[in-house]
Order: sequence, then C-alpha cells, then structure tokens
Amino acid sequence: MISNMHIKKIFLCISTLMSVANAYELKASRIESSINSCYPKVLNAVIQQELNSAKAKKSEAPFDTRLDTDSLQRQGSTYNTTYQKIALEKRFFGSPVSAYAGYDISGGYTPQYDSAQITSTLGRQFVGLKMNLLSGFTMDEERLNVYNSLLDKEKSDYEIELSKLLVKTEAMKAYLAWIMAGAELTSYERLLKLAETRQAAMEKRLKSGDLAEIAVKENYNNVLKRRVKVMSSQDYFNKASQYLSLYYRDNQCNTIVPSQNVLPHNLPKVNKLPDMPIVKEVNEAVQNRPEFKIIQTQLQQIINQQKLAGNYLLPKLNLALQYNQNNSDTATSYYFQLNQQEMVGKLQFSLPLDRSYGKGMSDETDASYRKLLNDRQLLLEQLKSQIETLRYSISATANQVDMSKSSNQLAQDLLSAENKRINNGDSNLFMLNLREDNAINAYLDYINVINNNYQALIEYNFLTGNNISIVKAYPEFN
Repeated sequence: MISNMHIKKIFLCISTLMSVANAYELKASRIESSINSCYPKVLNAVIQQELNSAKAKKSEAPFDTRLDTDSLQRQGSTYNTTYQKIALEKRFFGSPVSAYAGYDISGGYTPQYDSAQITSTLGRQFVGLKMNLLSGFTMDEERLNVYNSLLDKEKSDYEIELSKLLVKTEAMKAYLAWIMAGAELTSYERLLKLAETRQAAMEKRLKSGDLAEIAVKENYNNVLKRRVKVMSSQDYFNKASQYLSLYYRDNQCNTIVPSQNVLPHNLPKVNKLPDMPIVKEVNEAVQNRPEFKIIQTQLQQIINQQKLAGNYLLPKLNLALQYNQNNSDTATSYYFQLNQQEMVGKLQFSLPLDRSYGKGMSDETDASYRKLLNDRQLLLEQLKSQIETLRYSISATANQVDMSKSSNQLAQDLLSAENKRINNGDSNLFMLNLREDNAINAYLDYINVINNNYQALIEYNFLTGNNISIVKAYPEFN
C-alpha cells in the first residue's frame, strides 16, 4: 500500500491545480502596448494617415494665393510698346468669391489688333472680385478634390481605429489561447509529477520487497500515458506561444516568444453582460465601430460628387467687378482727366445644352450612394444578429461555470475519498489513478468553459468596437 505521507503529497498537488505561482505575469496591457507601437498593420495605418494629410494639403494648391507678373517690350519702325503688370489673386474654396489686386502700366504705341490695354501715364492700381451668382461656386473639380481629401484625412483616423480593432481582437484570441494552453500544460505536468513521485517511492518499496512488481508496472504504465499527455500539451502551448509572439514585442519591436513562467497566476472569472435593450446595444455599437464611421465619410464624399454633377447641369452666371485708380501727371488729350477713378463690371452667362457628362455623373453617384447604403444596412443587420447570438453564448457559458465548478469539486471530493480508502487498504492504484485523471478532466472542463465564455466575449467586444482598447475591455487581464 501507499504510505500516508505520499497520499498527503498527492492530495496536496491535486488540490492546488488551479494555482500557478510565477514571479512575473504577462499582462494584456503589455500586448496592447506592443501592438500600438510595433505592429506593422497599425503602423501602416498611421502612415496612410500621414499620406492622406499630405494629399489634403496638396489638393489646396489651386486656392493658394498666386502672384502673377507680366512684362512686354515691343520695338519696331511703327510701334514701340512697353507693358508691366504685377498682381495677387486669392480663391476661396468655401466661397463663390475670388479676390485680386495689383498694379500695371503701359506706354508707347500698339496696333489695334494687339488689343493692348493702355493705362495712364503713371499706371494704375486695381482691385477686383470674381463670383458665380447661380451655381458652380459651391463645387467644382478643384473644390471636390479639397473637400474629399479632407474627408480622406478624417477617414484615415477611423481606418487606424479599424486596424487596431481587428489586430487587437486577434491578439486577445491569441493571448487567451496561450493562457488556456498554459493552464492545461501546467495541469498535466503536475499530474505527471504525482505519478513520477509515486513511481519513485514504489520502486524503493519494490527493492525492499514491500510491494509487488505488478503494482510498480501498472503505475509506470500510467506514467507513460501522462508523459504523452504532457508532450501533446507542450506542443500545443509552443504553437500558442509562437502565435502570440506576433503581437508581443520588445522595445526594438522584435518578437518575443512568451514562456510558461510568465503565465498569469490565476485564471480569469467568467463574464456576464448587463441587461440592455438590443436597440440601444446596436446603436452604441454603431457609434463605436469604425466601419460605420468610414461608410459615413464615404457617403459624404458621394454627396459632394452629386453636388458637382448637379452643377454640370445648371447654367452659370459669372460676375466680375474691378475698381481702378488711374495715375497721371500729364493729360494725353483735351478730355482726359488726371488721376481718375473708375468701376468696371462684367457679366457672363452660359447654359450647357449637351449635358451628357453631368447626367452620367449624376446617375453614377446616385447608384454608388444606394449601393453604399445597402452595404451599411447589411452590416447593421449582421451586427444585430451576431450581438444577440453572442449575448446568449456569454450568458450560457457563464451559467455553465457553476456546474463545471460543482463537477470539479465533486471530482476532488471523490479523489479525497479514494485517498482515504487507499489509506484504509480498501482500494488500489487503478482506482487512484482513475480518480486523479477524473480530477484533471473536471478541471480541464472548467478551463474550457472559461475559454468558451471569453471567446464569445472577445467576439462581442469586436462587434461593439470595445476591443480598440484592451485595457478597458479586459481589466481582469491587466
């Protein structure tokens, strides 16, 4: 029979299967920090944001203040002409008005067909405004580039959020798989340690003739079975560690394969979601999910294109006003007035007759708008359905944990009773090994319930956009 001392050691090891004492724990916050600073997909999203900012800046070029200068010198036997001009002009992409101001001066004689503007003897200062009175000023090709580039810049912020949401969701799955694989491996290692310790004690008793050889062989057979379990669990844990290393990196962004000794001390408790109307839950998810924000910016871009298409179908009425200050020190004719002021107005009307381009663009943008709305509606319906399904899964697994705990406790009680029977000589090694295996299996069932609960929770937090911040979504892992 097995001594009381060995029975106590066996019972102590089994009862502490859920406790792992490590000096350091790998927290989920460390994974999140690695992702934010090092993960290539997130870094590329940040770079795309920089690219969109640069494109937005570049699109504003047509509305930069422009300096124009002209200089003309003409000499010949009949005509001698000079002309110089300098002017500043500024267009405003949010307004129908463009403003300009400058100075020009000319002198000499020009032929009529040159259509030269002869100014007063000391030149003139001028200031003017150009505007569209009917349409075209709210949106043209250049304004469309500016508005949509600014929306692209805004959209890149949401794309960073989306990238983080996708990556961190996968990282949490990898982190959870690593924790569960580590818990399973630790359990099998402890179970193997029990069998090996018992084997060493039994071999000593065999040498002293205090135990039958068949009992030693039977126990050794169990040792071999448990070694196979440990090797299989070790392989599973190594794979989980390698996958987690994609998200766990050092300060130089080199991947780190986490070892068994940095596993969390305790397994997390299962989660239950607070009661909430599904409509409110979906609305909050829509507010948080970057995809809906991206679709909203895309819809606004299409609306801008629709404005441009509408402008191609409408007439244009352009008005230009200019004020001149003519500077003269000599009258060039009897009716000439020195330093006179004048206002110049110009009105231009145009009506597109063949409007194929505008009609085609209008039809194209309308179809794109409806298509994007359908995509949004499908995403919304999928979101509602999946939230309801996952809410049920989280609730079901949370309720299962109580049954799993009871099963685990029952297995521990049966093992304790079996130890007493061993001590009283009423049982055998076969039953003891069976009770130990049952205790481990009950514990692994408990682990599996926790795993299923968090798998559903991770998917739920993905749907609701909460995985953008792991620290907030999973405080129990930090």
